[in-house]
Amino acid sequence: MPLDAGKLWARVTVQQQTQARNDVGETTLTWADYATVWADVRSLGGREAERYAETIGLSTHKVTIRFLDGLTSSMRVIYNDRTLEIGQINEIDRRWYQELICTEKAAT
Repeated sequence: MPLDAGKLWARVTVQQQTQARNDVGETTLTWADYATVWADVRSLGGREAERYAETIGLSTHKVTIRFLDGLTSSMRVIYNDRTLEIGQINEIDRRWYQELICTEKAAT
């Protein structure tokens, strides 16, 4: 069943890690935008957070998006000023949409 567009209220950017060269020619790891999409971003609390803790550890947010081909758990989500590392991807209703179970990382 398609996801109602009205439920996707937040704009998020999915990023993937890439290699780049710095000023002295060394290879460094950096993040590059993969896609900017509409999402539903929810903080996990109580039993829901506890349920995911058993399988992937501490989880702080669930991000729901329309199906995004090529998405992997090595990517991350940027939401406002927050960085959310993807721990688990659940495909729902035959690839109509995906739930990303994420952990917020502190700003460095």
